[in-house]
Amino acid sequence: MSSNILIRNGWVVTMDDTIGELRGGSILIEGSRIAAVAREIDVPDGCEVIDAEGMIVIPGLVDTHKHLWQTALRSVVGDLTLVDYFHGVRRNYLSRYRPQDVHIGTYVGALEQIHSGTTTVLDHSHGVVSPEHSDALAEAMLTAGIRGIWAYGYCPVAIDGDQPFASHADRVADAYRVRETYFSGNGGTLRMGIAMTEQGLLPFDLTEAELDSARDMEMVWTTHCHCPPGNAPITRGFHKLYARGYIDERAVLSHCNEFSVHDFELVAETGAHFASSPDSEIQLGIAQPTPFLHALLAGVQPSLGTDCVTCMSTDMFSCMRIALLLARHQFNSGPGQTFETVTEQRVSTRDVLRWATLEGARALGLEHEIGSLTPGKRGDVVLIDATAINLAPVLDPVADLVLHAHAGNVDTVIVDGTVRKRHGTLTGVEMPTVLAELGRSRDFLVGDASVDDAFAEDKDELAGETADWSKRISGVS
Repeated sequence: MSSNILIRNGWVVTMDDTIGELRGGSILIEGSRIAAVAREIDVPDGCEVIDAEGMIVIPGLVDTHKHLWQTALRSVVGDLTLVDYFHGVRRNYLSRYRPQDVHIGTYVGALEQIHSGTTTVLDHSHGVVSPEHSDALAEAMLTAGIRGIWAYGYCPVAIDGDQPFASHADRVADAYRVRETYFSGNGGTLRMGIAMTEQGLLPFDLTEAELDSARDMEMVWTTHCHCPPGNAPITRGFHKLYARGYIDERAVLSHCNEFSVHDFELVAETGAHFASSPDSEIQLGIAQPTPFLHALLAGVQPSLGTDCVTCMSTDMFSCMRIALLLARHQFNSGPGQTFETVTEQRVSTRDVLRWATLEGARALGLEHEIGSLTPGKRGDVVLIDATAINLAPVLDPVADLVLHAHAGNVDTVIVDGTVRKRHGTLTGVEMPTVLAELGRSRDFLVGDASVDDAFAEDKDELAGETADWSKRISGVS
């Protein structure tokens, strides 16, 4: 339950240009909202006081591309590729998932986000195997208490060659059922969205049915966009959606690896949003890592996502660091190739922290609620221990966070005015019990087989642009 909280004596990085940074500043949270941000604030009666001496205080981080259900399979594709991921995780392992497996994976994944300083997430939840799975997924997110959008995943999953849903129309109908059951107001801390099936996996009329449902329910929708594994056709099709009028301000386009400046100009024109997961894209062998240069030249500001723990960390600080390095390399490599001296950085550490806060909030349509420490916004606040050896002494708190911080430096996390992590420990969670359940889920999913067995397949056949490639991944004719 939310109560009044006064945070005092912190180095407050508001991400609000009108307020700026306050060294030794204070934040008053009344109920679920920020009431005041100032140098000094008197302690109201009955208010909890948090001494933030030695802390950097920032808005909660916003992760705009995550697959939380995969937590029990942490690092399973650590040395593999995107094709392996589609085959092994999205097809083979997911077909083994029971409702309790998607529940515990999503629940622990959301807790890990809070533990790491992320208070808002767009969960691209393609773990919807059956109606029972969709219930388990939604309930896990609601129980975890994280803010964000739980995006109902439409991509079909075959179990022993059969679909748990009788038809694609039944799957769409289930999304409406889940909306009415769990998100009827769709204006709470957790809201529902739609995660569409990758283009190329289904006939286009079914893609249109998915997008029409998002439009009808007035929901944010997301998709993996132009990040194909080689010559396989999946994820391509942005221009067809644009031509049909589907791309708008509710669209969160993840990856966009093949996009040029012209493509991003269309994104800017429509008001759509770009979610980048630079570390997982490099890790999985996508040939063209995130095109920050093209996006920024077209006037599109990125947001950031940590994708999936099957291949990469949930730590948004490391994601910010990779994003900064990639963006700077893309801007600086041109002059470097002609032996010009680079005299300024075109992308700053503050730019990247903005991508992880305000730009993430804008992508989810929540910029008036979160993303900065502004009076009237929701009380999503993170305190980072800047006395840690990897952060001290602080000269520039923003550069310190982006260049040096990690999830282990997160001391306190407040979501919607409620303390969810205090002095480095999640509150109200029996972690030994929770992690034991996650371990049992892992043991069931892996079973007696070698992990390698889930990925054993002819990769040339999987990656080839063949008529039956989509069937092999999704089980759909």
